[in-house]
Amino acid sequence: IIEVDDDEELEVLDDDSEIVEVEDEDTEIIEVDDDEELEVLDDDSEIVEEEEAIELEEDEELEIIDDSDNIEILDEGEDFEEIDEKALNQSGMPIDAFSDEFKIDPEKLLSEQFDGYLGAMERFFNQYLIIPGGNYTVGSHRGGKNVMPISEEQIETFYMSKFPVTNSLFEVFVEKTGYITTAEKKGFGFVYHGRFLQKTDKKTGRKVSVWQASLTRQKTDGAFWYQPFGPSSNLHGKRNHPVVQVSLEDARAFAAWTGKSTPTEIEWEAAARTYDYMLYPWGNEWIPGRCNVESSAISDTTAVDAYPESVNPFEIEDLAGNVYEWTETVADAMSSPDSGRIFYMAKGGSWISPDAFDMSMRNIFPSDFTSNIIGFRCVAR
Repeated sequence: IIEVDDDEELEVLDDDSEIVEVEDEDTEIIEVDDDEELEVLDDDSEIVEEEEAIELEEDEELEIIDDSDNIEILDEGEDFEEIDEKALNQSGMPIDAFSDEFKIDPEKLLSEQFDGYLGAMERFFNQYLIIPGGNYTVGSHRGGKNVMPISEEQIETFYMSKFPVTNSLFEVFVEKTGYITTAEKKGFGFVYHGRFLQKTDKKTGRKVSVWQASLTRQKTDGAFWYQPFGPSSNLHGKRNHPVVQVSLEDARAFAAWTGKSTPTEIEWEAAARTYDYMLYPWGNEWIPGRCNVESSAISDTTAVDAYPESVNPFEIEDLAGNVYEWTETVADAMSSPDSGRIFYMAKGGSWISPDAFDMSMRNIFPSDFTSNIIGFRCVAR
């Protein structure tokens, strides 16, 4: 047993395992406390929080900000495009909001036509399941900044994708439209490297447990959806993994092209927790091994159907861990519309999340954030 921090443990696979401690001087080290959700701010970024702006000098190193309320705020420090909220509608982004490389009328391509482009396996991952209308309890009884108070919400019937959007589905979209993602336009994406990794050495066949003292994040040139960890990576063996390195604009573009949209936070949480207001998709008790989180020691995404035992009563899968999922809900307290810096809620946790996070957890990202820890799923109304 390897002691990690105070009360967190990593179990080595077997007696023949060897431990490799990794240290990379070029990476940004992110210290994570036991009971603290990860919060990372990038160089030159500006935070608007509780009506107080914090300016960072160009050469100032960023430090982790205490976050007792499980809020994650990530700011890339790049220029943000102002989003006209009035122009948004239920079917996705308006046509003139798309880039010059992508001009298409979402009304001309319905989901049935999109299915026509897909093979049998791809259609399986394009399922949409009914979320019945009614009263749902959402939010949390925990107080604190940026925590949605517990409330009962009336939800209209809608459909949610059974799985997050996969690499194979997103690839069809890109091939048919020539769409260029945010990360490709900017030339970089953020790449996280987990603290724990268990793998088999290809030369010796021995099982190796790799341990880093801290979670790290790098601003990586050439990281985009097809190269999620940068130029040395690809999607080999990941066709059914959730697409990552996608911004909210990218998610909206895909959704609109298929005649759908991205969910609101309330829709996402209602679909995840069901009428029973469950803490987790499977119930109210955390069960190790039910989803892909940091303690899984995978340090990467897994197939969206890798944890069938985590399916919730509405038969929606992969809601906990693996990747954070974009929603259309603006984080008003963090956003500054006048400056064009708009932050949005993301839900569900990711492969860097600690154990026992619950479905009420909120994470806050700027709309053009792209990383290997965030993806999306769609809804149809």
